[in-house]
Amino acid sequence: MKNAITAEWGKIWSLRSPWGCVVAAVLLTVGMAATLANDFLYDVTQGRLPESETLAVLDPLTQAMQVGQLALVALAMLVVTSEYGTGVIRSTFLARPRRRDVLLAKTAVAAVMGFVAGLAAAVAGWAAAALLLGDHAGSGEPVAACLRLAVVAMLACMFTVAVGFLLRNAAGTLTTMFVLLVGLQLVDPRIGQYLPAGAAVAFAAGDGVRNLWVLVAWTTAAQLAAGLLLARRDA
Repeated sequence: MKNAITAEWGKIWSLRSPWGCVVAAVLLTVGMAATLANDFLYDVTQGRLPESETLAVLDPLTQAMQVGQLALVALAMLVVTSEYGTGVIRSTFLARPRRRDVLLAKTAVAAVMGFVAGLAAAVAGWAAAALLLGDHAGSGEPVAACLRLAVVAMLACMFTVAVGFLLRNAAGTLTTMFVLLVGLQLVDPRIGQYLPAGAAVAFAAGDGVRNLWVLVAWTTAAQLAAGLLLARRDA
């Protein structure tokens, strides 16, 4: 398995696209967090909010990470769909006949990339928002908050790998993940708390471990489905 993970790591970083996705994730998160913080400050200067009003840095950061996270989803998608698009996946399966090993290796690579890049984006976004808010920044726990956001990004990337194997094309995978991670926030909260989008936002905000288990359950279910399908159909 170690050799499989090493091989998958080398393949994805031999492309240029992953670097662009990581940079995009950080820049989008920083840009959105700064924009939301600036909007809050504008309301204060315009008298719409009292001078003593504060804003928890995590509030704009959580929204910003939802945007930046999409770049990380695209990164995780490339781990799978880039090979289906070029036909290289056949060679991958020939080299490793146990297809579930390929799934696990690609998932491990995506998990590491998602966590590290997600943590970098979260830290950069927190710094940008806190710097802009200054004295208007509310109290918070930056380390815990950034780690939670990194975990959400990691699980999103693992989920994406499974969906990539299920759908085998970039457009379908990206659209599906957008709906699951962003679109489903429009669902009634009583139902949304059991869906990936609602659980991700709630966990990132520090609202209990139960939401983490919801994300883990969805990711595990997708991984199991991908593993079963890989064992039954041709490349």
